[in-house]
Amino acid sequence: MQEFFFIATAPPQITQFPEDRKVRAGESVELFAKVVGTAPITCTWMKFRKQIQENEYIKIENAENSSKLTISSTKQEHCGCYTLVAENKLGSRQAQVNLTVVDKPDPPAGTPCASDIRSSSLTLSWYGSSYDGGSAVQSYTVEIWNSVDKEWTDLTTCRSTSFNVQDLQADREYKFRVRAANVYGISEPSQESELVKVGEKQEEPKEDEAELSDDEGKETEVEYRTVTINTEQKVSDVYNIEERLGSGKFGQVFRLVEKKNGKVWAGKFFKAYSAKEKENIREEISIMNCLHHPKLVQCVDAFEEKANIVMVLEMVSGGELFERIIDEDFELTERECIKYMKQISEGVQYIHKQGIVHLDLKPENIMCVNKTGTSIKLIDFGLARRLENSGDLKVLFGTPEFVAPEVINYEPIGYETDMWSIGVICYILVSGLSPFMGDNDNETLANVTSATWDFDDEAFDEISDDAKDFISNLLKKDMKSRLNCTQCLQHPWLQKDTKNMEAKKLSKDRMKKYMARRKWQKTGHAVRAIGRLSSMAMISGMSGRKASGSSPTSPINADKAENEDAFLEEVAEEKPHVKPYFTKKILDMEVVEGSAARFDCKIEGTLNKCVSFFPSFLVSFLRWAVVSLFQFLLLYYC
Repeated sequence: MQEFFFIATAPPQITQFPEDRKVRAGESVELFAKVVGTAPITCTWMKFRKQIQENEYIKIENAENSSKLTISSTKQEHCGCYTLVAENKLGSRQAQVNLTVVDKPDPPAGTPCASDIRSSSLTLSWYGSSYDGGSAVQSYTVEIWNSVDKEWTDLTTCRSTSFNVQDLQADREYKFRVRAANVYGISEPSQESELVKVGEKQEEPKEDEAELSDDEGKETEVEYRTVTINTEQKVSDVYNIEERLGSGKFGQVFRLVEKKNGKVWAGKFFKAYSAKEKENIREEISIMNCLHHPKLVQCVDAFEEKANIVMVLEMVSGGELFERIIDEDFELTERECIKYMKQISEGVQYIHKQGIVHLDLKPENIMCVNKTGTSIKLIDFGLARRLENSGDLKVLFGTPEFVAPEVINYEPIGYETDMWSIGVICYILVSGLSPFMGDNDNETLANVTSATWDFDDEAFDEISDDAKDFISNLLKKDMKSRLNCTQCLQHPWLQKDTKNMEAKKLSKDRMKKYMARRKWQKTGHAVRAIGRLSSMAMISGMSGRKASGSSPTSPINADKAENEDAFLEEVAEEKPHVKPYFTKKILDMEVVEGSAARFDCKIEGTLNKCVSFFPSFLVSFLRWAVVSLFQFLLLYYC
């Protein structure tokens, strides 16, 4: 009898793959995967879309049906998304795992600064850590040194980035340094402050004089410049680049000292790989050239190199407004809320008069000028757009909690779009509660589109009727019914005489809870324009990668993807065509009217054409389909 053997042929499948991992710095980690399919199968590990090479820390072991990546001693630089690409002659498959390396925080950035020096006291302020070690900084330990004892001792432990130091003696000099602590440990100390000596008690300024010196006096020092991007020099030719102050998906911020006069600025270093990214940053600089106002942070210089653009900005060192409010030394009253909302309205009013909308007004973009006063400035004009001669402008970016309904519905926007955001900020400021925040972005967007909110919580029992009326006239779903900035400034609430108002304290407990919750929700990532996401959508949607809850891919990473795209395209060209088939089918879904809907499917095989969705009753539901698509993209990349 003749025997026949049939050998099944199939593209690779990844049958075992690790879940997202979190390890302590210094620990080893193994990422092990099993694969099946027609041999030979080649396995390649990639990170940030670049193939990983072995070194003293990283070892890769590939067998016939498995692959293992081992990191012997993890560091912060090993954090990120790791992708396994398994391929054979019939196709390829990818899977992703996120590795988080947690550690004690970096030392607080910069040098602690002493201010408001009196006969036996001073106010010490400092920056937070540039990297929190993968866990929120819980407290700061302030250490003190004096010229008599000449040794460092612990002074206090606090949660804020400022502290009022009491009981100092005039016969000695003092220095200070600060350590940051999270659940994983305490950082090394920051740089030491300059020597400081307390002196004769200064005369206390009157309240109105204090407000003038803080809120108006400093504003006269603002230097307005029309910036032309410098392509002839490097930023290091004009400025000394000091310590890093912070980082984000856009790049990093460093403290700069101007060489010719010693002035201190903030340098925002963008990684700009593509012409589109560079054009977006140039447009932001162009917009800032139109925004010379005391309540708006100023751009004073700019440099462009091969893959970098640096914006030199006015240094605003007081921290985020909401962080300032929950400071232990700060007393929150409705009077302070009026001062802040008046300044916000003045800044936005000027922006609108220049024919520009900000489109990203949120607490993170409202900064205090210093640690002790009430003066603020608006920052970050990366999403700002010009309305003049733009027709019916529609956008799909913003932060879900603060974005207006017309943005989510992909309807024409206007100056009123910013006014909605101001209303949300004011609601949170006076109550510590968010009118629209849900348990996830989907819920938040649904809450915004329904535009339902109230003053029922007991937090509003202490708030004046004028304040409630102010908010009510901003949080209107109908754009045309919202107050504009001029009307806001003329509103009875902002017209109140703050000097003679009752200084009744408002509870900060709700604000502290709100800040803690917001810090851990992924609602703070602004989504960039759909056009800049389209290429990433194709990469993500067709790779068959493992779903992940990590932060969204940035436009920078999209351009870094070019090398991997070329690699995947070369692989695809060598593979025979395989008929497409569904490995995960679309399921029926029931949603509340007005909320967003998301449909998922997975397709294997060779795709010669785009995948298309055809909703029933196409004509009657055409508008619904377009809106749902954009809501889907907003949710997916937020």
